[in-house]
Amino acid sequence: MFSEFENQSIIQEVDRLSLPHSRIKHFAPASYAQAGEDVILEGIFAAILCKSQRSWDSIFYVEIGANHPVSTSSTYLMYQKGARGVLVEPNPELGALIRTARPRDVLIPSVVLPAPQAFATLFIGNAHELSSVDEAHVKSFGDFDGLGGIRDRIEVSAVGINELLIPYADKIDFLSIDCEGLDHDLIKAIDYERIRPAVIQCEPSEHFLKGNRARIINLMECRSYRLTAMTDINVIFERLT
Repeated sequence: MFSEFENQSIIQEVDRLSLPHSRIKHFAPASYAQAGEDVILEGIFAAILCKSQRSWDSIFYVEIGANHPVSTSSTYLMYQKGARGVLVEPNPELGALIRTARPRDVLIPSVVLPAPQAFATLFIGNAHELSSVDEAHVKSFGDFDGLGGIRDRIEVSAVGINELLIPYADKIDFLSIDCEGLDHDLIKAIDYERIRPAVIQCEPSEHFLKGNRARIINLMECRSYRLTAMTDINVIFERLT
């Protein structure tokens, strides 16, 4: 899916090199994710759908740590194509936006933990994207161009990751985990005998947990997943069997 905007990367580079411009306009792909992950996922699922003769409206996702319904969303591009799923977001301000912008999706207003627990403290960052149950992780970003630090802390409901996923175990095509420092522990806790998403994406938070990307890759390879793509922010895996 392409946007109505011309690809500025092409225009700027052609100008920089003093080359003639193509007579055909080149449009930038529509993307809402933090580092273009949704465009990568669009290509992966286009291939999956082609081979399985399915349509986009059959795709079901679970996005843990959904945050804003559009900005930095790894699933909004899929949603535009007709897919639907579950968005897990404990911040009530963001939950209200999700209910308004994405009525086909189910909102679960909880934090997700490796093991079942009734409640947890959510540290809300001045930038919502940095919010976490780990206070140290929020603070690890420092000033963050004036957006760092903790704005509030609230008690929210909590759910274990298997408790969350098992009701959807036979239908999850894509699982996204973005829990600011907790991703490795969450993917390690998943019951892969019962829960086998076709594609899994998570955020290593390498700046905070050195070597975490390698640990996640090794873990997923032992769970019969292969590393398919990687950005500066996320790693993306496809199930092998």
